[in-house]
Amino acid sequence: MSEIQILKFYTNENGFAPELLDVAKLFFSHTEFLTVNESTIADIVVKSETKNCVYSCFASYNDVNFDNKIILNILWTKLEEKRYKKRCIKSALYECLKKVFNKQPPWGSLTGIRPVKLAYEIAENEDADFRAVFAEKFDVSPSKITLVEQIINSQKNLRTIDDTFIDVYVGIPFCVSRCSYCSFTSGVISKLIKHVQPYVNNLITEIKTTLSFLSEYGYKIRNVYFGGGTPTSLSASDLDLILSCFDFPVTEFTVEAGRPDTIDDEKLSVLANHGVNRISVNPQSFNQVTLDKIGRNHSVKEIYEKFFLARKYDFIVNMDLIAGLPDENEQMFRYSVDEAVSLCPENITIHTLALKRGSLLKEQENLTANSEEDVIKMVEYAREKLSSNGYEPYYLYRQKYVSSNLENVGYCKKGTQCRYNIDIMEETTSIAACGCNAISKRVFSAQNRIERQANPKDVITYNNDLPLYLARKKDLFKK
Repeated sequence: MSEIQILKFYTNENGFAPELLDVAKLFFSHTEFLTVNESTIADIVVKSETKNCVYSCFASYNDVNFDNKIILNILWTKLEEKRYKKRCIKSALYECLKKVFNKQPPWGSLTGIRPVKLAYEIAENEDADFRAVFAEKFDVSPSKITLVEQIINSQKNLRTIDDTFIDVYVGIPFCVSRCSYCSFTSGVISKLIKHVQPYVNNLITEIKTTLSFLSEYGYKIRNVYFGGGTPTSLSASDLDLILSCFDFPVTEFTVEAGRPDTIDDEKLSVLANHGVNRISVNPQSFNQVTLDKIGRNHSVKEIYEKFFLARKYDFIVNMDLIAGLPDENEQMFRYSVDEAVSLCPENITIHTLALKRGSLLKEQENLTANSEEDVIKMVEYAREKLSSNGYEPYYLYRQKYVSSNLENVGYCKKGTQCRYNIDIMEETTSIAACGCNAISKRVFSAQNRIERQANPKDVITYNNDLPLYLARKKDLFKK
C-alpha cells in the first residue's frame, strides 16, 4: 500500500460531512480525512449558507474554486429540502475537484450504494428523465447511464411494491477459511467449533419465532435467501435441520453454497429435497496462483468438479468473479471470464475489488494494486463478453473503497433473475433477517422510508442475547 496521506477538511456543514468525504474519496486514494469545523482556508474548504430562499455552496482546493446554488422551494418537506441541499453541496465539491484533477469518475458525483434505486426515485418522485438528471446533475458517464437503463429494463415486472410481501434472510457466519479480501464478521468454522451447535439451535429458534409472528401479522413470504459466510460450511445434518423450518413453498429459495470445497453430493441433495432452487458455486478466479494468494483453500479443478456435480440437480447456478485482485493482470481476469462463460451458468456476478477495513488485504504493506485503467478494462471486457453470450445485467450495487470507483453487477440468462437481489438492492420489499450480523428492514412504501433492526455481529453475543434481539425484531414488524 502507498503511504497514507492526511488531508484536512474544513467545513461549516458538519451535517453533510460524511457525504463530502465520500466525494473527496473519488479523487484521493489511500487518504485519511480530518474534518475540522473552522472557516480557515486549508487543504479543502467547503462552506454554505442559506439566504433569501437560496442555498449557496462554495468549495475550494489548491486555489481552484467552485460555486453552486439551488433555489429553495417553500413546498418541500424537510426531508426533500435536506436531499436537495445535499446534492448542491456535493456537486460544488465534485466540480471543484474535477477541475483540479481533470478527471471524471465513471459514476460522476454519485457516491451512493444504489444508483438504480435513485434512477427509479427520480422518475417516480420527481417526474423527470433519470438519464438527463444523471448526465446533467451528477455527471454520470454515458456507459453507466446505459447500464442503469439496461438493468431497469431487465427488472421490468419483477420490481414490485407491495408492503404485504416480505423476504426472509438467514445468515450463516462460518467459512472454511478466510479470504484476504473479506471484511465480513464471519469466522473460520474450525476455530469456532464449540459455538456452532449452540448457534444452529438458536438460529432454528429465531427462524421459527420469526415465521410465526410474520404469519400472525399477515405477511406473505415470497423469497428465502441463505447467505454468510458460507452456509455449506455447515454439515449436511445441520443444514437439514435449519432448512426444515421452511416447510412451505416460496417463489425463490437461494442458498449461497459459494465455496467449492464445501460442496458435496450429500449437501446438494439436502438442498434439493427442501426446495432450494438457486445456489452459488463461486470461483472468484480461475487462476490457481490467485486462489492461493487470496486464501481460497480450493483448486481450480474443484471449481469444475463441483459445478458439474451441481448440474445433476435442477438448480439455477450463479458464479462470482472479482476484477482487480492483487497481482492478477487483465489477461488473467479475461481468462476467468472466458472460463465462466464456457460453463454457461445461468448467472454470473462481476464484483470489483473493494479494500475494506477489517480485511487482510487492507492491512498488507506491500500490496500491488491494479491501475484504475486496468480495472476499468477488466470490467468492460466482462460486460462485452457476457453481453455477446446472452447475459444481461439485472442488478448492481456500489461499495466504498472499490477499485476505480466502479460497481458490482449481476448478469443473467433471460428469465433467470434472482428476485431477492432485486428486492434488496432496490429496497422495495421488507426483509426479516435471522442469524448473526443479519439486518432486518421494514419498508413503508407510502411514506418512502425504511426502518432497520440489526442482530449482533458476533456469534457469542448472538448466542447469549437472542431473546432481546428477537423482541426488537418482532416490534419492528408489528408497528
